[in-house]
Order: sequence, then structure tokens, then C-alpha cells
Amino acid sequence: MTGSIKRLMNSFGTATLRSGVAALLLVLATLGFACPAIAEVSVSAGLSRQEVNSGDMAELQVKVTGAREADVPQQIAVEGLQVRLTGQSTQVQMVNFKVSSSVVYSYIVTPLRTGTFTIPPVTVRADGRSLSTPPLPFTVLDNASPGNAPRTSSSSQGGIPSMPGFQQRQPRVAAQPRDTGRLSFGEIRCARKSVYAGEMVPVEILFYFDARYPVQIRGKVDFGGEGILAERFPDPKESREERDGLTYNVLTFHTLLSAVKPGSIDIAPAKIDCQMQLPGALPPGFDDPVFQQLLGGQSPFNQARDLAVKTAPLHLDVLPLPREGRPASFAGAVGQFDIDAVVSNPKPAPGDPVTLSIKIGGKGNFNAMGAPVLDETGGWRSYPPTDKFDGSDELSRTGVKSYDFTLIAQEPKQASPGAVFSYFDPVAAKYVTLTTKPIPLSASPGAPSNAPVPPGFAASVNPEKPDAKPKPAGIPEGDPVSGLSLRFWSTPLWRPEFILVTSSLFVACVALAGILFLRNLQARGGSPATRRRRRLAEIRTLLNEGSLDAAAAHDLAIEYAEKADVPPESRNAVLPDLMARRDVLKYGSGGSVPLAPLDREALLEALRSLTAKPAR
Repeated sequence: MTGSIKRLMNSFGTATLRSGVAALLLVLATLGFACPAIAEVSVSAGLSRQEVNSGDMAELQVKVTGAREADVPQQIAVEGLQVRLTGQSTQVQMVNFKVSSSVVYSYIVTPLRTGTFTIPPVTVRADGRSLSTPPLPFTVLDNASPGNAPRTSSSSQGGIPSMPGFQQRQPRVAAQPRDTGRLSFGEIRCARKSVYAGEMVPVEILFYFDARYPVQIRGKVDFGGEGILAERFPDPKESREERDGLTYNVLTFHTLLSAVKPGSIDIAPAKIDCQMQLPGALPPGFDDPVFQQLLGGQSPFNQARDLAVKTAPLHLDVLPLPREGRPASFAGAVGQFDIDAVVSNPKPAPGDPVTLSIKIGGKGNFNAMGAPVLDETGGWRSYPPTDKFDGSDELSRTGVKSYDFTLIAQEPKQASPGAVFSYFDPVAAKYVTLTTKPIPLSASPGAPSNAPVPPGFAASVNPEKPDAKPKPAGIPEGDPVSGLSLRFWSTPLWRPEFILVTSSLFVACVALAGILFLRNLQARGGSPATRRRRRLAEIRTLLNEGSLDAAAAHDLAIEYAEKADVPPESRNAVLPDLMARRDVLKYGSGGSVPLAPLDREALLEALRSLTAKPAR
């Protein structure tokens, strides 16, 4: 009898184990089916310079190709360097009708000391994947050592002093247009031609167009160069100006420039593409003087001319930040700033965190600015701050940047830590250090644990002999351990806790598989039937608008007839006629022609003739 029970238990355990393995394989297969196909996503990184002198800066670019969206770190931790994200740009390329898109993220590398460094791999989250760039070597030289003089571009005419007060060369000014027949020209205006590395300089770019002729702007302003960071261009300002007796329409673009490295830099001319409608020649038979007099001397026939309007190049002398007097708390801020501090919760509960907000306001390079440094942090546990910027102008040159520090008291505290912030003032040509005083508050650590003493513990200790160790309670011989009975032992597969945990894991796996499947379906735009219905609705909207030419309208009508859920005989009754008319329009008329209202109505009537009965 006992052997039969054991064989029954073993067979039941084996069957249950096989069922569990089969369920696990089913979940894995479901997960594999639900996972979307991995796109070809790649990342790369490169430095503008792998070797700089002390006081110089470099640019790190991280390029993400083939991803719809990417998540990159705002700051890369490297001891001795400050690496902060300053902006991004998008590049789109089409080769053989294949479109590839790349996003380039720009970081500014600011050395805090000399030495040899390694910029660690940058982890990029793109389309649910985690990719890393290779590590990059970076060297900061001591420019006071022999042979390590600051490097300048080949166009510089002699060395640049490291401190202000030297004789500047005459700035290069673009010649004013004196030819009254000029249709368009450009100018670039920069108030300062001698700047410091990292300083934000406002630049004005003006494009002039002869007001007598219509102009259509094509594309964006092309401006920038190696070692130069240009902020995005907001919408231009439109105005009119008279030059040499002619009236011009003027587009004025504003931007901010900052130089990464010191030296003499020539920035290529700013350029914008446009198309201008100019009077064309009169055809034969219209050159009669009487006819020209009736037209007022102007030709009624216009011709389009593509123009590339350029400014003069911009020359800048970029000075390195001085090493003399550089405070230890300096982290790359260049401009004019002030500081303030506030505690949001001065009386937290014991063990609760305190939020210390340090606000830096003023004018300068907020993107490349590092966080202030806390002092007198004894008795506090602090965490890296979160930052937020509120700009007060369209170029974000002025505003307030807030750093929120989270602090937890490790001992009773009556005041918060102070803060130290250093920046370089390019107007006064010196470093400035700002401090905040500790703010009164009342914070204390969490209360100690008041766990109750286990019953019987105090009784086991002899109060007359405190040093005596309590004797362990013995188990009477022959009595089983409390809560354990060998007579009720069963296999783990029968235990309720095992069944509960296994069921929970199975439900969680099925739920995860369903979520992944729905996300994949949503990324593809829904089910095939949903995508087909959405496309048919788009075609109907386009045809009802009547903004397409005849050939394009017939192409859409053919696509509608092919995708519509109709019987084959209904589709075959409409498609041949649509294709024949489409071929005549494409190849017989010699080009695209507008779709007449009667033809559009006939086209819509042909599509309405398709029966709505589903195909069997």
C-alpha cells in the first residue's frame, strides 16, 4: 500500500513538473512573438580636439543614427573635467530613396586641471535599447610649460596675450553696398570682436532684398564653423530700409555665439537661399515702343532666379580664460550673475529631507554652467542637485537657473549648508565668487528603533548576575518541534505557497507579453485592418479637398479601389477604367494637369459605386 502511494506521488509530481515546463515555454514563445523587430540603431562619439591646453575647451559630439527618439545624459562624470550637454541638432539624408535620420548631441568639455583623462562610454537609450559609445582619450596640457603655447589657427598674425589690455587689431568691416543695381546682399554685426572662450556673444545677421521684386525664402540660415557654437535662430524680424536711393526689405536674425577654444577664428559667411521673381524679356511682337509705353516700361513677364545671399566672414579673437586667480569652485560659468538661496521646508519631520534651492540669475552661458558647491555640510547627507532654467529672452541669454539640493540630517541641525558659486566676468576680466549664508531651520534625524523585547528574554537573564549568559531553552526529548510535523509533510508542488508564487509569476508573464504586444501594435499604427481603414479615410479626405492634380488624384483612387473591402467583381468593374484614365493623364497629356471639378465628381462617383458588402 505504501509503495503504491509513493508511485502515485512521484507520477503526479512528474506530471505537474512537465505542465510547468510547458507553461514556461508557452510564455517564452509569446514573449518572442510580441517583441518588435530591432531597428538598425547605432551610436558614435568624437572629440573636436583630443589635446588642449589648460584654460581651453573642446566639443564632444554623440551621434545617434536610426532611432526615432533617444535619451542621453545631461552631464558625464569625469574627475578633473566638466562635460555638460549644450544642445542637439538633426541630420536627414536620403540615398537611393532611403531616408536616414541622425541626432547629434553636443557636449562642452571644460578642463578643471591638467593631466590625461578618459571620457567613459556614453550610454544612450534609443527605441528601448541601451547602446554605448567607445571611451575617448583626452589630454589637458599645462600651457605654462615650454612648447605648450596656446594653439591658434593658421590665419592668426602673431600670438594673443592671455590678459586684456592689449592693442586690438582693427576689426574687419564689410563694405557697404554702393551698387544701386544690387538685388540682395547680407551683413553680419557683432558688437565685440575680442571675446573669451565660453562667453556668449550676441550676433545680428541681416539680409537685404530689393523691395521691387517678390522674394521667397528657401531653407534656413547656414552659419557656424569648427570650434564655434551658435544657438538656434528664432523667427526673424521684418523691416524696411533705404540704401543708396533704393528701398530694401530686411530680414534680421539674432543668435548667440560662443567659442570653444582660444585663438584667431574666421567664421565662414552666413548664407541663405532664396528665389526672386525678376522681369523677363518681352517675347517677339511685344517690343513695340507704344506697347512698352502702355505697360509703363515694365515687362509683364517674370522669370524666377535662384539666389544665395551671403554676408562677409566674421573674424573673432578668442582669449583663453586666465589661470591667475581661478577659484577652486569655478565650473565654467562666464557672464554676470548673482545668487540667492531658499529652503522650501524649514521644519521637516524627523528623518524627512530638506530641499535647498540655490538660484543663479543674470546673463551668460547658462547651458555650460556648473552647479554651485555646498560648504559646511557636516552632519548632512547630500545628493546631486536637479537643475531648471527659466529664460527671460528668446535666446535664453538672461534668466534664472535653479539648483535643488536634497539634504537629510544625520544629527540635529539648526541651519542649512551655505553655497559657493564662482564665475568669470568678461567685462571686468576677473573671477568673482558668490556665497550664501546658512539658512535657519530645524531638522533632526529619524527616531531610533523602539522594537519590543521578545517575551521570555528578560526572564532568562539573571538580574543578580548581569554578566551571566541566558541558558538556551531545551527541547524535551520525544516532543516534536512546534509547528513542524513529519506526519503532514508533502511535496513542494502541493504546498499552497508554491502554487501561489507560480501562479503569480505566470500571470505576470502573460500580462507583460500582452503589454509588449500592444506596444508593438501601437508602434506599427494598429492592426492591418485599422491601418487600412485609416489610409482609406485619408484618401477620401484628400479627394474631397480637391487640391491634387489629375494624375495624383487617379493614383489615390486606384489605391482606394485596391484596398477597399469589396467583392472582386466590384473592384474589377472600376479599376480598368481608372487605370486607363490615369495612364492617359500621365503619358498622354505631357505633364500634370489640374483636376477639373466635373472630373473630380466623376472620380468620386466611381468610388461610391463600389459596394460596401465585404468580400467573401
